[in-house]
Amino acid sequence: MAADLTPSQSKVVDFPYLPNSTLKVVAGPGSGKTLTLLHKVYHLIESGEIAPNEILILSLTNKAVDNVITRLFDVFEQLNEKHTEEQLREIIGDLEVHTVHGLANRVVIENEGIINIIEENGWRGLMKLVSEDFWKNKRPRMPSTKDFKKLFEQYKNQKTGTKDVVKKLTDIMQNCGVVTNEELIDRASRYLSSDLVSESETMQYTRELKGKIKVVIIDEFQDLYPSLLPLLRRISLGKQLILFGDSNQSIYSFLGSNKEAMRAIEGIHTGQDFHVMHLHDNFRCTPEIMAAATQVIPAKRKEMKDGEIEKVCKDKCGVKPIMENFSNPLDELEFVRDQISQLVCASARLSDIAILTRTNNQMQLIADHLQSYGINSHKLTAQPDWMTDTRIQFLIDLMKVISLSHREESLERKNSMNRPWKSDFSLIVTLGALKGATNQSIQILYNECLRRDTSLWRYISSVPVSDWPTAVTNKRKISNCAIELQKLMNNGEFLYSDDPMHILREICSFAHEMGFQMLQPTSDGDAEQFRQHLEDMYTILKLCLTNRPNDMPLIEWFLHSHFEQSLSYYHQNPVPRAGSRDVLKISTIHSSKGLEFPIVFLMGGLSWFQTFSQFEDNVLYVGMTRAKNLLYLLNTKHPGLDCEPTKRNIMANEKFWRYYNTDLNRATAADSMSAIRRYDCLQRKYGGFSINHRPFSTLSVARNNKLIKLVAYIARK
Repeated sequence: MAADLTPSQSKVVDFPYLPNSTLKVVAGPGSGKTLTLLHKVYHLIESGEIAPNEILILSLTNKAVDNVITRLFDVFEQLNEKHTEEQLREIIGDLEVHTVHGLANRVVIENEGIINIIEENGWRGLMKLVSEDFWKNKRPRMPSTKDFKKLFEQYKNQKTGTKDVVKKLTDIMQNCGVVTNEELIDRASRYLSSDLVSESETMQYTRELKGKIKVVIIDEFQDLYPSLLPLLRRISLGKQLILFGDSNQSIYSFLGSNKEAMRAIEGIHTGQDFHVMHLHDNFRCTPEIMAAATQVIPAKRKEMKDGEIEKVCKDKCGVKPIMENFSNPLDELEFVRDQISQLVCASARLSDIAILTRTNNQMQLIADHLQSYGINSHKLTAQPDWMTDTRIQFLIDLMKVISLSHREESLERKNSMNRPWKSDFSLIVTLGALKGATNQSIQILYNECLRRDTSLWRYISSVPVSDWPTAVTNKRKISNCAIELQKLMNNGEFLYSDDPMHILREICSFAHEMGFQMLQPTSDGDAEQFRQHLEDMYTILKLCLTNRPNDMPLIEWFLHSHFEQSLSYYHQNPVPRAGSRDVLKISTIHSSKGLEFPIVFLMGGLSWFQTFSQFEDNVLYVGMTRAKNLLYLLNTKHPGLDCEPTKRNIMANEKFWRYYNTDLNRATAADSMSAIRRYDCLQRKYGGFSINHRPFSTLSVARNNKLIKLVAYIARK
């Protein structure tokens, strides 16, 4: 079965099932960790000791979970000797594969009903309920939602200062079924700890997690942090816990100490019940890349001195990582663009190339710069771009206001409605985006609702404007918004529509008529991005139409399930919007974890105004080890690295390109003269590409759009 595995991988796969034990598998970059994990799962099932529905696989990121799900069938099909395809799919379908937060969400929903995880617009809405006094003597005086979230969590956890403000905000979140990610984990842990679960027939999934699961596999253990511990401990007690990961790739220190989390996880089973194995081989990186990456991790340097460094399975390529430093960010951007042109002329494909950044802002800056030349890129993110677009989130909040308020009105007419009113939160977000609706006005209206013990929607839709508190400004604007919302609420063709386009058109028309400022595009590019994200939202609405329950309207089903369905669709259809296989990738280092690319540009600077701090060792190590064959280190600023710039021209290095194409199983011949001629053709046709001659400042966008056509043509040759 495991004939293609290395000896160290086979030892992990063959390790026996032992209840009440922990197996920790330390797996460095390119060691075949996921392959070993999948073989291990197959072996557990085929041994007959463990049923598929007794195995739980967890990771912190959607991408890691998707990687497992995507590869499960291929590995199982390869190893299969007795099952039909249908039986294999049934076996795989019985496995429990989740993110930690996805698992917690399922447990909490089973016990509480539908909840909402607070997002950017939600924090902005809560800020509307905070008086100016809250910000006195605090920094910053003009807070962002990130600042507010940090202060909110600080006061909530310390339970000191501004107690009334925090209580009011936590009350509305609780009443409206709104939770933070931290609260989600805490609630799920409490439900799994409750003795009432085993007695309830409605908590089947929660009960099975406690009693049915026998093996818990955690992928990427280095991503764990302390606040996850109560949930993970509760899930793992009495079971075999198998951990896969590499502490050198721990890059989420801002969430909490991974060392603290690992000490606690490893303490679940101790002594003879705790086992450690290593995957020693590296199949991904060249020896030159690994030699450089080793220098940025102190523990790795010690291992190398002690002769314990993992085995790099590839031959040397003859090219060390290319290092350059720039004081001018435009020079850095132009260098990247020029190198991309050279690489493509030499036989690389655009799809071979990934540009890794430290921040999302850097990622967008690079994408915009390349797009100015007509060079399309695909941003790799943990979830689809449309789901993080605050404008789309706002449209979804509008749908929540209409759906929840309609339901609450129906229940009130039947005298079966009691507090809390779940529509309040989304309505606050909506009013907060209304031009002229001040923070003070929203605070006054909400406080008046609390005094009257009624919902915010009920108040603004039924209480005459003349009876509103005098301090509320722009009453007519708020009242008109309520009137237009009421029209949609009373419109059965909208609420119960099975036409995704009709739903999207109506909600967008309402938002446009109300003049919500956040939906106004700031540029042609911004307008095009919004249009693309609306198309994505429309796609998920259509997907929801195909699988909605018969007794649930499409809008309601979309609100319940769009997050999970979008992630599933996005990971099953990861084709770049540009519609071409030759599109380069741009990602933050954090989002690139678990991925690999033939060529990587690792960006450190790109700022006129800010001197970036030295890379954290682990972050730099993760970024460097994404590269299979060629690595660029730009402004990386790490004392462990040789900062001498590389002088040899990579385009003319025939030996390297023979190595490159052989490693990628390509028949393309390495011909430096042809590569140089192709590059010279670009120089003559488009005015040169040297750093001292920036074509983006002298060429029209139309001419640069022609450039990519020529580059793409060359890449196909």
